[in-house]
Amino acid sequence: MSRSDTARAASTAGTDSYDAISRQSRDETLRVCFLINKLAPDGAPTIVLNLVEQARDQPFDFTVCFFGGDDTLRQDFEAAGARVVDFGAVGEFPQFDPRSLPCMLRFFRQASFDVLHCHLPYSQSLGRLVGSVADIDHIVSTQHNVPANYHPIERVAERITRPLDSRTIAVSEGVQTAFTGESEVFDYGANGQWTTIPNGIDVDAFAGSVEAADGSAVHQEWGLSDSDPLFLNVARYEPQKRQETLIEAMGDVVDTAPSAHLLIVGWGSLESSLRTKVRNAGLSEAVTVTGRVPEIHGYYAAADAFVSASAFEGLPVTILEAMAATCPVVATDIDGVREVVLDGETGRLVPPEEPTQMATAMRELTEHATRERYGAKGYDRVQNMFTVEQMVSRYTRLYRSLDGRREQDNDAEYYDNDA
Repeated sequence: MSRSDTARAASTAGTDSYDAISRQSRDETLRVCFLINKLAPDGAPTIVLNLVEQARDQPFDFTVCFFGGDDTLRQDFEAAGARVVDFGAVGEFPQFDPRSLPCMLRFFRQASFDVLHCHLPYSQSLGRLVGSVADIDHIVSTQHNVPANYHPIERVAERITRPLDSRTIAVSEGVQTAFTGESEVFDYGANGQWTTIPNGIDVDAFAGSVEAADGSAVHQEWGLSDSDPLFLNVARYEPQKRQETLIEAMGDVVDTAPSAHLLIVGWGSLESSLRTKVRNAGLSEAVTVTGRVPEIHGYYAAADAFVSASAFEGLPVTILEAMAATCPVVATDIDGVREVVLDGETGRLVPPEEPTQMATAMRELTEHATRERYGAKGYDRVQNMFTVEQMVSRYTRLYRSLDGRREQDNDAEYYDNDA
């Protein structure tokens, strides 16, 4: 059976094809299974996809399991060589659909993995329990956000099951500190339960895609003039993202920069209410809530600056993308963000839920020279500190350290690039 055939067979809930994944080579190849809520194109799934794509030429065999729902990134995972298994749940929050549990249990009874890597609280709690019952040697969890942003029930379940982890990873030092009171970026020789592996992106590839994109098409699609500046926010329309703060700030921004415009790109439960807020504030000419868009690179190409008003973050990939696109950033001064954005150097940081201070910082970026200076330094920072190569090197080293297998000689040059 070919890899693509196996992927299709294994992803069909209720079949007997799960055992195809257990018939794998027992040589130097490490079998890693990722468990995540769904494959929507947002932070955690994108990080997992980057890891799979960048490590495809190393001796790893990847399987990606998700509960159901949004599977936008499914073809990307399969194109990167991973098997994708859908447990068949439905609904906006498929991880809570109990119908997925029999498929999940049957799968892990029949499959065989060296490492189970769980992402997001519900997947972590359930994956730890199922992985332990299935006698998976090593369970790893990645915390993508601070505990205050988790539902209380999820927070308790995650804490109770955490001792089942071989290693627990935070995506930023701020996240690890929020859980433990201290932080430490991953080192190959360290053996404590907690460590930090910062998120990273393929800076060169993303910058190239933005450079090749047609930013003018974004202006045309939304009926925008070549306004200066054009602010961009990319985030799910959910309470933690606080896009209403950006809308309020734009009321002040247009008083001094009448041609300024804000595009709020994303999807989620608050889409209708955000549009209503824009309309009620009389800002329909200054703010556009786009909803989900088919591709994002053109929006970064069109943008003069990136803005984020989030109340909680782990280490937001969208800010890394903005810096790779040489967009200066105005963001909230919160854990995870302040590790990336240097106030007064690569952008500006303001307190959460302070639209007046947000507007002041945004008005600062109406100056072209300021945007150019922040954007250039932001690009240098993400290129030096938050690359996908650094992230993947740390994760693959961690997997090998758990399994006790020696690094192969032909991997040494790759690992040495871990700055």
